[in-house]
Amino acid sequence: MNRTSNHRVFLLIFVTIFLFSCSKKNDINGINNALLKKNEKLRLEGKDKELIALNIEAIKQSKESGYKKGEALGYINLANMYATMGKYKVSQNYLKSASDIINRLNDNFLYAKLYHEYGQLNYVTGLENTALSYNAKAIYYGEKLSERGWLLGNSYEQRADFILPINKDSALIYYHKGFRIDPSALNCSLIGNYHLWQTQNIDSATFYTTKALNLLKTSEHGTVREGTVYSYYADLLSEKKEYEKAAEFYKKAADILIKTKRVNKLPFIYQKIALNYQKLDNKEMEQMYSSKAEQVDKALKLSGNEAIDLSLHEIIEKENENSINMIFISIGIIVLILGASIFLYLKNRKQKSENKTLQRSNTEVTEMKGRISKEDFTELLELAKSNDLNFVKRVEELNPNLFQSILNINPQLTKSELSLCAMIWLGFSSKDIADFTYIQHRSVQTKKGRLRKKLNIPSETDLYSFFSSL
Repeated sequence: MNRTSNHRVFLLIFVTIFLFSCSKKNDINGINNALLKKNEKLRLEGKDKELIALNIEAIKQSKESGYKKGEALGYINLANMYATMGKYKVSQNYLKSASDIINRLNDNFLYAKLYHEYGQLNYVTGLENTALSYNAKAIYYGEKLSERGWLLGNSYEQRADFILPINKDSALIYYHKGFRIDPSALNCSLIGNYHLWQTQNIDSATFYTTKALNLLKTSEHGTVREGTVYSYYADLLSEKKEYEKAAEFYKKAADILIKTKRVNKLPFIYQKIALNYQKLDNKEMEQMYSSKAEQVDKALKLSGNEAIDLSLHEIIEKENENSINMIFISIGIIVLILGASIFLYLKNRKQKSENKTLQRSNTEVTEMKGRISKEDFTELLELAKSNDLNFVKRVEELNPNLFQSILNINPQLTKSELSLCAMIWLGFSSKDIADFTYIQHRSVQTKKGRLRKKLNIPSETDLYSFFSSL
């Protein structure tokens, strides 16, 4: 082969590599545009079906291109959408898929986005301390980014929301931090709303809320952000006793919430509309919106996350109970064949085992009373007995490290599973747990077995000892 032929071959290889690189770069740019810009537009417009389809396709393309960052971003976007829809278990699964990828990439942007979503998910499920821990991680990685924008701004705003009930002054500092980094209409309205309710400074509330209206962009019209700004402006008008105008802006906010499928906020908005009509002495409109608020609130409670979680568990429980019933039937036949002597032997052994378990449980309860005050233990016992949803939240307040340690092992546990962990930590017997949660004793044993697998607890390790050590 002569020198001219060699040059042609090398030139062909170079052109091929160059074209392939350009094609791959274009593919990645297209995926990023879909995952960041198009996804955000669909999210704000409440177009959940289109958003889900977009991300599934982007994940598929990312896998084909070997673009792991795109795959992780797609999972995070889906997690956010399903959390908005109240499907928290599905959201957790997608975040776990994203986490598995991100831990191998060591990308600050992905870490910040992942922990931001984990923080929000834990907050809406009532685990405030765990949410704050994830939010701190989101801010840590967000501050490492060369381009600090909406993500870090959102993380600061998120922290302000989380700490507002316990530290109002610090919350205001974080609201301002978020607005400085991302001077959006939404972030500005949050400061205005803070002054309206926390400092009762009408002048400051008017300044920031009016500024927020002026900051609204054409691209934000009809989005959930516009709806939020309108609702805060309506709050301000109502406090100024401009009830007619306030009702109109609440209605605008409600229309946008319906369009963007953020119906979880509707009962609150409808109640405010009703209250303003009450001030206007318009009983017909007051009654109409009060009725709307009640109807939507009832529908939301029926389809809420706790109901979804319980429904899923009931399906699993029925399947497991059917399997267990078949086993018991088989055992019953064997016992009848082997005779009464073996039956009595098994019965006596079972009695000894139950006595041993009861004795251990009583010991654990005694130890637990030593670790927390008698008053706190009594309070938790009453919450557990009434199957109160605040039980998990109160346990986390008394022992912030408990759920953090558990979720470090498996972040996908549901709220009902965390509740079971807390009851075991408190030393409640299986019989007590069955009574408190209105299920059969054998269902508790099934739940414990499933929990043992999810937390990788060896069969020879006592569950009560394991949770006591956390």
